[in-house]
Amino acid sequence: MTAQSLPVKSGRVKPRLHGLKARLTNRTFRRLVQSAFAFFILYVTVIHVAAGESDTNLTASPEAFCPFGGLETLYKYLTGGGTFVSHTHLSNLVVAAAVLISALLLRSAFCGWICPLGFIQDLVHGLGVWIQKRFVPVRKAVRALNQKGRVLWNFLDQYLRYVKYGVLVWAVTGAAIYGVMVFRDYDPWSALINIAEWTVTPGLIVLILTLVASFFVERPWCRYACPLGAISGLLGKLSPVYVRREAAACTTCKICSKSCPMGLPIHSAAAITSVDCISCLECVDACPREGAMEVRVSLPLLAK
Repeated sequence: MTAQSLPVKSGRVKPRLHGLKARLTNRTFRRLVQSAFAFFILYVTVIHVAAGESDTNLTASPEAFCPFGGLETLYKYLTGGGTFVSHTHLSNLVVAAAVLISALLLRSAFCGWICPLGFIQDLVHGLGVWIQKRFVPVRKAVRALNQKGRVLWNFLDQYLRYVKYGVLVWAVTGAAIYGVMVFRDYDPWSALINIAEWTVTPGLIVLILTLVASFFVERPWCRYACPLGAISGLLGKLSPVYVRREAAACTTCKICSKSCPMGLPIHSAAAITSVDCISCLECVDACPREGAMEVRVSLPLLAK
């Protein structure tokens, strides 16, 4: 596509990248970062399982690196003389503090760049897209389903996004009141890192449903049920960093919205400050118009 084939507006078509520079896009770098953290958690999990019950005190549990565990144990830690809810450690508080600070600075960058469960959902959805591209019957069936249920799904989507706030309140208050992780048995991440126990739990069922849904919807757990994403998004409203869409350079091609893994209507927003934004920068990377999508820094809550 040449510059002449696009509507004439302020801004130029981004020049094509070649060679190594073409491969070092934002998505490539993000995938490398996600892979690094995923392999780290996998390594910790394998070492912990291989050590067995006798050496569990000498090897770190992968749950020790879960930031949401820090939020669940915070009340007991503050009121119980430094004690912790079971399955949590001081490391959970440290990681939780790091994630919340990053949310204040870079919105939900942890969700978009680090979270292993989000990365797994990205991979599953990518596999689903790959299958649809190469198998015509599958592609036609998915398109037919999308066309028939688009109106209903769009209606449900806007309300399902509030579920994660209910999960956040239930998990944190439940742990504070009962002194146990009431959310743990339903947590797909907990089920995933403890899958070697070969036990069927509600969390395992939620994990399976999440992965199946990921074939059709990008990041369903992140959109609708993740309590950590809920609080990160809320704190992210105070972040000075955001993505701005310059209307003068934009042709409203909707490529940015189609590339957003959280399904946000970016093409119609002046500033992308939604609580659901995971700071993945996919919209910036996908935009074909130079200057139409840019990362900006301003006083919190003042982006218009």
